[in-house]
Amino acid sequence: MSKPKPQEATSLPVRLIAELAIIVLGVLIALWADGWVADRQDRKKEAARIAALRDNVVATRERLATAIDETDQVAGALREIVYWEGTDGFGAEKKQTLMVGYLFGPRFTPEMNVYDDLENSGELALLTSDPLRQALARMSAALFTIGVSQQDLLTVQQMNFDRFIVDNLAIGSAPGSPFDLDNVPVGEDPPLPEMRIIRNLALFKLDLIGQLRRQYESADAALERVLEEIDVYLE
Repeated sequence: MSKPKPQEATSLPVRLIAELAIIVLGVLIALWADGWVADRQDRKKEAARIAALRDNVVATRERLATAIDETDQVAGALREIVYWEGTDGFGAEKKQTLMVGYLFGPRFTPEMNVYDDLENSGELALLTSDPLRQALARMSAALFTIGVSQQDLLTVQQMNFDRFIVDNLAIGSAPGSPFDLDNVPVGEDPPLPEMRIIRNLALFKLDLIGQLRRQYESADAALERVLEEIDVYLE
């Protein structure tokens, strides 16, 4: 058996190293390709969720606009009550104004199921856009504040204004009642309390409604900023 020539002995390890390097490089390329594909899939999934979130934000802004209109209607009735000179001539028109001002109020509920899913799943913290995450945090805080204020208003409503209407008016059935009530004996309205009480209640609720309206406007601005950041992200 002949001994390998020195040049052949030297080239054998070089070939082995080169082949090993090619194998390693192939593995690395394959891993990079898999990661790139997975990253693209994650980005597509994130983009789809953000697009769905955009629909939520648009729907919530529409609901806010309705709530603001309802707030203005109630506030208009309350302002009219504040400037009543007295309870003389209290007829159907004034009774309707009193019912609207005292009984009604906005019932805003945000449409945020996609946002809730992102938050509950932990995906919200993984969003690749820092400005979008910050805008969503401000939006969430604004909507939370509205929820607290609406609950406070509802509590005050039940304790003060609903009680006043029940005690001082012959209403038959509440406007907008889901019950099918016809020919309810209404009877005559009892004498109303002094104007000071009626006006004080109207001023009290007008202040609460005004605060809530400002919170609606603040939330709408926060939602608008979220839309801007979503559009930047989707572009």
